[in-house]
Amino acid sequence: MIRVERKHLDPADYVMENLNGCTAYKSPGSIGGQQFVVRNCQDSNIYLLDHTGSVTVDDCQRCTIVLGPTKQSVFVRDTIHSTVVVACGQFRVRDCTSLKISLFCSTQPVIESSRELQFSCYQFYYNQLADQFVKADLNIWNNNWRTVYDYTWNEGDNWVVNEEPIFVQLSEELHKYGITNESEKSIVPLTKCNQQSGENCFVAFACGTEASRFVQALQSHETDLLLIKCNYSDGKDEKVFQERAKIFGNKKVETIIGLQIQGPHAISKCSAILANDFPQFITMISKTDTEAKELIKVFFHIFESEFQP
Repeated sequence: MIRVERKHLDPADYVMENLNGCTAYKSPGSIGGQQFVVRNCQDSNIYLLDHTGSVTVDDCQRCTIVLGPTKQSVFVRDTIHSTVVVACGQFRVRDCTSLKISLFCSTQPVIESSRELQFSCYQFYYNQLADQFVKADLNIWNNNWRTVYDYTWNEGDNWVVNEEPIFVQLSEELHKYGITNESEKSIVPLTKCNQQSGENCFVAFACGTEASRFVQALQSHETDLLLIKCNYSDGKDEKVFQERAKIFGNKKVETIIGLQIQGPHAISKCSAILANDFPQFITMISKTDTEAKELIKVFFHIFESEFQP
């Protein structure tokens, strides 16, 4: 019988607490999917540049807190006048005031007994981030940052959506990890709120890498088009996937990434990019605004119904 020695974990390695006026960080590979706690910190910059299992943030003031991809939940409590950059499976805020939150969340974010919260779409990059998203089982196309549910909605307008990404001042000592706020480098697509104007275009891809290259092309060509929604499907939810796979007709696909794009002449502009830049991609694109709206309704309906209170 072979005996496997378990690595001893020191709980102190997974806590940052009582920081005041300083910068502290955990480097990639130093957390390895463990639970982490940040508490009782003031006027400090805190960076967890590794994937975690879950994170709690308690009793912090005037801090910038950057969290690496978190597989399960991030819970922020009793925290004020701070900025939080977070990618996670579940996100919850309770008893907080005046937070700026740059968010990627696989499920519907929830707030309670909190006010003056500002949500924006997660836009961030460092060299190991893509691999950490995979380790945390987070899919970049399934970001529900703006579908906030407020348990105490009757107490007033407690939160707003900021369509412009939140800028975070980054410490120079972290530049060695390639860390940046630049949207052009973000692995998570920047999605905007529905403008209810301009032409709609629905584009579906059979490969995530191809969808990412197309979104990058939209930005580089300066088309004035907005990415409103995106969602990923595979065979795990077979019923949903089969319905969505009909979009590709007789083509056999194993994954589908659907995009809603909006703006002036969206269909002709998207068609031109696909034809000129990516003729080899397996795609489906709507031919008219009416068809686009119908495809958008069909593709996103089941996904969005999960978030109805």
